[in-house]
Formats: sequence, structure tokens, C-alpha cells
Amino acid sequence: MTLWVAAAVVWVVLVAALRLGRLWLPFYVLATVGFALLFLVAARGSPVEHALEAATAQHAHEVSGLLGIPTMVFRNAPGTLLVLVVVGRVGWTIIEVGIECSGLLELAAFAGLLLFYPGLRVGRRLTLLAFGLAATYAINILRLLVIIAFLHWGGKDIIFLAHTVIGRGVFFVLVIALYWFVFTRAALQAVRERVAQG
Repeated sequence: MTLWVAAAVVWVVLVAALRLGRLWLPFYVLATVGFALLFLVAARGSPVEHALEAATAQHAHEVSGLLGIPTMVFRNAPGTLLVLVVVGRVGWTIIEVGIECSGLLELAAFAGLLLFYPGLRVGRRLTLLAFGLAATYAINILRLLVIIAFLHWGGKDIIFLAHTVIGRGVFFVLVIALYWFVFTRAALQAVRERVAQG
């Protein structure tokens, strides 16, 4: 763990030096990538990761029930979701909500990209951060629901198509739309405000 503490100290010093030197592109790249990596290392195997996995599985289970798809959260492993596959009466299929399905990677990347974004005031960044984290979480739940629905109605044979192609495709398109709304639209609005004050 001391290696990661040393890496964190070096990261803080380099980020501060780049910011003081007003070298915005290297500052932004190093700050966002470093933040996401250090956060993931700190969160890996922690109560934060386990709580996020359990919450993701629970919320996907609750919404699946509203859609009429029987699921269960395996109580002895809260990040494990059981999906009833009805095609051919296969039975239950296990979806393990690990670090990839929990959304932790995407939440860390989004937080890093927004927290160090130099074009927005701090208050605006924090507002967009709260909105963006909630939206990223909801998009991730939607991705899981797509996978669950395909498993339920299409069977286990289409797991690759459901998870790797359609689920990731839905997630990618919605995250790009979110990033456009948060970063591009917000940056354009900030430029308009500066020009109007100008």
C-alpha cells in the first residue's frame, strides 16, 4: 500500500505544479487519469465497492420486478443477481455484479473528468457532478436491465450478444449523450456567459 501512497503524493505534486504553471492540457490529463486510478485502487475491495455492487444488483432486481421479469438478489452474496430464464425452461442464471457491472469504473472516470475540468466554476462542477453521477448510475442500471431482459426472453445462448454488443452499445450511446450534455454543452454555456459579460 505504501507504493500507492507514494504514487498519490507524486500525483498531487505534479498536478499542483502543472496547475500553477497553467499547463492546462497536461494538468487535465494527469489529474483525471490519476484521480480515477487512485480512487479505483483505494475503493477496490472496500465497503464502498461492495455497497455499490449490492445497490446495483438490488436496484436492477427492483426495476426488473416492475417490468415483470422475475429476479432475485442472492442474500449471501449481495452483488449476485439471479435471473429467471424462461426460454426452454432453463431456470436461473447468475449475473455477478462485480467492478465492471457496478459502474465504479465509469463513476470514477466521470468524477475525475469533471472535478478537474478547468473551464467551469467550482459550484457548477459540483452541481454537474451530482447530476452526472446519478445519471451514470441510472444508465448502468438500464444496461443491466437490457442484459436481464435479453437473458429472460432470449435464453443463455444470447449472453454474448446481450452483454457485449447490445448492453455495452446502449451504455456507450447514453454515456456519450451525458458527456455531451455535461461537458460540451456546459463549456459552450460558459463561453457564452463570458462573451456576454465581456
